[in-house]
Amino acid sequence: MLDTYANLKLEVIDWSHRDDLDLKIDTFIDMAESEMFSNAIEPLKSRNEEARTSFTTSTSDRFVALPTGFQEARKLRIQLANGPSIELEYRTPGSLNLKDYTGIPLFYTVTDQIELDRVSDQTYTGEIQYFKRFTPLSTSNTTNAVLTNYPNIYLYGVLWALKNYVNEQQMSQYYYGEFIKAIKGANKEQQRGIGTPQMKVDRRTP
Repeated sequence: MLDTYANLKLEVIDWSHRDDLDLKIDTFIDMAESEMFSNAIEPLKSRNEEARTSFTTSTSDRFVALPTGFQEARKLRIQLANGPSIELEYRTPGSLNLKDYTGIPLFYTVTDQIELDRVSDQTYTGEIQYFKRFTPLSTSNTTNAVLTNYPNIYLYGVLWALKNYVNEQQMSQYYYGEFIKAIKGANKEQQRGIGTPQMKVDRRTP
Protein backbone atom coordinates (compact mmCIF):
# COMPACT_ATOMS: atom_id res chain seq x y z
CA MET A 1 0.00 0.00 0.00
CA LEU A 2 1.45 3.35 -1.07
CA ASP A 3 0.75 5.35 2.07
CA THR A 4 4.08 5.71 3.89
CA TYR A 5 7.77 6.09 3.19
CA ALA A 6 8.46 2.50 4.28
CA ASN A 7 5.61 1.05 2.22
CA LEU A 8 6.70 3.00 -0.85
CA LYS A 9 10.11 1.36 -0.61
CA LEU A 10 8.51 -2.09 -0.36
CA GLU A 11 6.34 -1.41 -3.41
CA VAL A 12 9.35 -0.23 -5.40
CA ILE A 13 11.20 -3.46 -4.59
CA ASP A 14 8.14 -5.48 -5.61
CA TRP A 15 7.48 -3.60 -8.86
CA SER A 16 11.12 -3.53 -9.92
CA HIS A 17 11.73 -7.21 -9.07
CA ARG A 18 15.01 -6.05 -7.51
CA ASP A 19 15.71 -6.82 -3.88
CA ASP A 20 19.41 -6.01 -4.18
CA LEU A 21 19.01 -2.20 -4.38
CA ASP A 22 17.29 -1.51 -1.09
CA LEU A 23 20.20 0.65 0.09
CA LYS A 24 19.87 2.86 -2.98
CA ILE A 25 16.12 3.49 -2.81
CA ASP A 26 16.53 6.59 -0.63
CA THR A 27 18.64 8.08 -3.42
CA PHE A 28 16.01 7.16 -6.00
CA ILE A 29 13.33 8.83 -3.87
CA ASP A 30 15.45 11.98 -3.64
CA MET A 31 15.86 11.99 -7.42
CA ALA A 32 12.13 11.55 -7.99
CA GLU A 33 11.29 14.37 -5.58
CA SER A 34 13.70 16.71 -7.33
CA GLU A 35 12.35 15.77 -10.76
CA MET A 36 8.76 16.41 -9.65
CA PHE A 37 9.45 20.13 -9.43
CA SER A 38 12.38 20.68 -11.80
CA ASN A 39 11.55 18.67 -14.92
CA ALA A 40 11.27 20.67 -18.14
CA ILE A 41 7.98 19.05 -19.26
CA GLU A 42 5.50 19.71 -16.45
CA PRO A 43 6.59 20.48 -12.88
CA LEU A 44 4.19 19.49 -10.13
CA LYS A 45 1.97 22.20 -8.61
CA SER A 46 0.20 21.10 -5.48
CA ARG A 47 -2.50 23.16 -3.81
CA ASN A 48 -2.08 20.91 -0.79
CA GLU A 49 1.14 22.80 -0.09
CA GLU A 50 -0.46 26.25 -0.30
CA ALA A 51 0.69 28.68 2.38
CA ARG A 52 0.27 32.30 3.47
CA THR A 53 2.69 34.65 5.16
CA SER A 54 2.82 38.35 5.93
CA PHE A 55 5.41 40.89 4.82
CA THR A 56 6.19 44.58 5.19
CA THR A 57 7.20 46.94 2.41
CA SER A 58 10.14 49.30 2.73
CA THR A 59 10.33 53.04 2.11
CA SER A 60 13.95 52.73 0.99
CA ASP A 61 13.75 49.99 -1.66
CA ARG A 62 11.12 48.06 -3.64
CA PHE A 63 12.15 44.50 -2.76
CA VAL A 64 10.54 41.87 -0.50
CA ALA A 65 12.29 38.60 0.42
CA LEU A 66 10.70 35.36 -0.71
CA PRO A 67 9.24 33.23 2.09
CA THR A 68 10.96 29.99 3.07
CA GLY A 69 10.14 27.12 0.73
CA PHE A 70 8.64 29.43 -1.90
CA GLN A 71 7.77 27.64 -5.13
CA GLU A 72 5.17 29.77 -6.92
CA ALA A 73 3.07 32.83 -6.14
CA ARG A 74 -0.73 32.73 -6.04
CA LYS A 75 -1.69 36.19 -4.79
CA LEU A 76 -0.06 39.20 -3.23
CA ARG A 77 -2.04 41.84 -1.36
CA ILE A 78 -1.17 44.96 0.63
CA GLN A 79 -3.25 46.65 3.30
CA LEU A 80 -3.89 50.37 2.86
CA ALA A 81 -3.84 52.55 5.95
CA ASN A 82 -7.40 53.04 7.19
CA GLY A 83 -8.68 51.45 4.01
CA PRO A 84 -9.15 48.18 2.15
CA SER A 85 -6.52 45.73 1.04
CA ILE A 86 -5.66 45.69 -2.65
CA GLU A 87 -4.41 42.82 -4.79
CA LEU A 88 -1.26 43.57 -6.76
CA GLU A 89 -1.12 42.51 -10.40
CA TYR A 90 1.63 40.23 -11.64
CA ARG A 91 3.98 41.20 -14.45
CA THR A 92 6.80 39.17 -15.98
CA PRO A 93 10.29 40.36 -15.00
CA GLY A 94 10.80 41.87 -18.44
CA SER A 95 7.49 43.74 -18.51
CA LEU A 96 7.40 45.25 -15.00
CA ASN A 97 7.21 49.02 -15.53
CA LEU A 98 9.34 50.58 -12.80
CA LYS A 99 8.36 53.96 -11.41
CA ASP A 100 10.97 56.51 -10.36
CA TYR A 101 8.67 58.00 -7.73
CA THR A 102 7.24 56.59 -4.51
CA GLY A 103 3.63 55.58 -4.04
CA ILE A 104 1.33 52.64 -3.42
CA PRO A 105 2.73 49.54 -5.18
CA LEU A 106 0.32 48.24 -7.81
CA PHE A 107 2.33 45.62 -9.71
CA TYR A 108 4.98 43.05 -8.87
CA THR A 109 7.15 40.35 -10.35
CA VAL A 110 9.14 37.42 -8.94
CA THR A 111 12.84 36.78 -9.56
CA ASP A 112 15.01 35.64 -6.66
CA GLN A 113 12.89 38.01 -4.58
CA ILE A 114 9.61 39.85 -4.93
CA GLU A 115 10.05 43.10 -6.84
CA LEU A 116 7.46 45.87 -6.60
CA ASP A 117 6.95 48.43 -9.33
CA ARG A 118 7.90 51.33 -7.04
CA VAL A 119 9.29 52.19 -3.62
CA SER A 120 6.47 52.52 -1.10
CA ASP A 121 5.55 56.03 0.03
CA GLN A 122 4.95 54.56 3.49
CA THR A 123 5.31 51.18 5.15
CA TYR A 124 2.56 48.77 4.15
CA THR A 125 1.81 45.34 5.56
CA GLY A 126 0.79 42.65 3.13
CA GLU A 127 0.16 38.96 2.61
CA ILE A 128 1.66 36.51 0.14
CA GLN A 129 -0.37 33.45 -0.83
CA TYR A 130 1.95 30.92 -2.43
CA PHE A 131 2.74 27.32 -3.19
CA LYS A 132 5.29 25.96 -0.74
CA ARG A 133 7.66 23.11 -1.40
CA PHE A 134 6.50 20.00 0.36
CA THR A 135 8.55 18.20 3.01
CA PRO A 136 10.55 15.33 1.43
CA LEU A 137 10.01 11.78 2.62
CA SER A 138 12.39 10.37 5.20
CA THR A 139 12.44 8.18 8.27
CA SER A 140 11.36 11.23 10.30
CA ASN A 141 8.74 12.39 7.78
CA THR A 142 7.00 9.25 6.63
CA THR A 143 4.32 10.85 4.44
CA ASN A 144 3.36 14.11 2.76
CA ALA A 145 0.55 15.54 0.64
CA VAL A 146 1.95 14.21 -2.63
CA LEU A 147 2.29 10.63 -1.40
CA THR A 148 -1.14 10.77 0.26
CA ASN A 149 -3.02 12.20 -2.72
CA TYR A 150 -0.94 11.09 -5.72
CA PRO A 151 1.10 8.02 -4.74
CA ASN A 152 1.55 6.99 -8.38
CA ILE A 153 3.75 10.05 -8.91
CA TYR A 154 6.16 8.72 -6.31
CA LEU A 155 5.99 5.13 -7.51
CA TYR A 156 6.66 5.91 -11.17
CA GLY A 157 9.28 8.52 -10.33
CA VAL A 158 11.27 6.18 -8.11
CA LEU A 159 11.02 3.34 -10.64
CA TRP A 160 12.28 5.72 -13.34
CA ALA A 161 15.36 6.54 -11.24
CA LEU A 162 15.96 2.88 -10.38
CA LYS A 163 15.69 1.65 -13.98
CA ASN A 164 17.97 4.44 -15.12
CA TYR A 165 20.52 3.40 -12.49
CA VAL A 166 20.58 -0.23 -13.68
CA ASN A 167 20.75 0.95 -17.32
CA GLU A 168 17.39 -0.46 -18.36
CA GLN A 169 16.70 2.52 -20.57
CA GLN A 170 13.53 1.28 -22.22
CA MET A 171 11.84 0.67 -18.88
CA SER A 172 13.30 3.90 -17.49
CA GLN A 173 11.72 5.86 -20.34
CA TYR A 174 8.43 4.05 -19.87
CA TYR A 175 8.27 4.90 -16.16
CA TYR A 176 9.32 8.48 -16.84
CA GLY A 177 6.42 8.82 -19.24
CA GLU A 178 4.03 7.46 -16.62
CA PHE A 179 5.60 9.77 -14.04
CA ILE A 180 4.97 12.87 -16.20
CA LYS A 181 1.46 11.63 -17.07
CA ALA A 182 0.69 11.29 -13.35
CA ILE A 183 1.98 14.82 -12.69
CA LYS A 184 -0.15 16.21 -15.51
CA GLY A 185 -3.20 14.48 -14.06
CA ALA A 186 -2.50 15.88 -10.62
CA ASN A 187 -1.97 19.39 -11.99
CA LYS A 188 -5.19 19.23 -13.98
CA GLU A 189 -7.12 18.23 -10.88
CA GLN A 190 -5.44 20.92 -8.81
CA GLN A 191 -6.20 23.63 -11.36
CA ARG A 192 -9.94 23.19 -10.96
CA GLY A 193 -11.26 26.16 -9.08
CA ILE A 194 -8.05 28.20 -9.36
CA GLY A 195 -8.87 31.52 -10.95
CA THR A 196 -5.47 33.22 -10.84
CA PRO A 197 -2.34 32.18 -12.72
CA GLN A 198 0.65 30.78 -10.89
CA MET A 199 3.96 32.59 -11.17
CA LYS A 200 7.22 30.69 -10.96
CA VAL A 201 10.43 32.03 -9.55
CA ASP A 202 12.59 33.54 -12.28
CA ARG A 203 16.15 33.18 -11.05
CA ARG A 204 17.55 35.95 -13.21
CA THR A 205 19.45 38.64 -11.39
CA PRO A 206 17.41 41.88 -11.29
